[in-house]
Amino acid sequence: MQAIFTLTPSESKRLIGKAVAAMPEVQKAKKEGYLIIGRGSTNAYVAEELLNQSMEKEKYVAGQVIKGVLCALHQGIRIQPITFHKDKVLKVDPATLIDKLGPDDVLLKGANAIDHTGKVGVVMASPVGGTMGQFYMVMKAQGATIIYPAGLEKLIPSVELAAKFGGRLNLERSIGARVGFAAVADGKVVTEIQCIHNLFGIRAVHFASGGYGGAEGSVTLVIEGADEDVNRCMDFVESIKGELPLPAVKGPCKTCPVLCSFQGKEEDELPAYLK
Repeated sequence: MQAIFTLTPSESKRLIGKAVAAMPEVQKAKKEGYLIIGRGSTNAYVAEELLNQSMEKEKYVAGQVIKGVLCALHQGIRIQPITFHKDKVLKVDPATLIDKLGPDDVLLKGANAIDHTGKVGVVMASPVGGTMGQFYMVMKAQGATIIYPAGLEKLIPSVELAAKFGGRLNLERSIGARVGFAAVADGKVVTEIQCIHNLFGIRAVHFASGGYGGAEGSVTLVIEGADEDVNRCMDFVESIKGELPLPAVKGPCKTCPVLCSFQGKEEDELPAYLK
């Protein structure tokens, strides 16, 4: 049996949130070791599913793309990343745990780009590389696992090519923040395709992308499998249809430390699309 449906970005995030929360390696790290949920809009959905409670997901970000520009949420507004240790939430900065992480521990890291080869791209506005700068090399050295939950809306032709460009100090003009780009060739990427396979044991094919009138950034998928499994998947998709998009939240540009074309501007100096 085949079936077709379209997911908006927020619906994809809910699907990914539920599927990643149920992954065996994520559940094992949560219950027996350390599970760090890095900031990111998709990761916020994973956090909600693992906590089994709603949260201000729009504040569970650092770098963000809102209102058509690259931006970063102020430190004072951001929600601290959630860390589980043996099924309990620790009230700590995850950076303090780096030397304790081992092979059975997991970091969920947000991504800004993925390509068809499985490579991952992460955009960085911080001069020290943000979460990538803090964790990537340490996690690799320790043998811990990094998982990148990312919707197919983030699919680009080549992460390797994109990584040859950008850089906070290389970019001479920008509309929004100036950023660098980290490319990861060995990331474990979890998109809608892997999520549908993991949850329902069926094949999903990226069939089309885009839309308008509230469907901007959407992905259309065709699924194929046994009738019972396809119908279970379709019933599930029906249950997440209508997931609301996250509101845009930003601090005042006047006091923002991020290198950006709007840095230092008063609110009445900003273009209409940012107000």
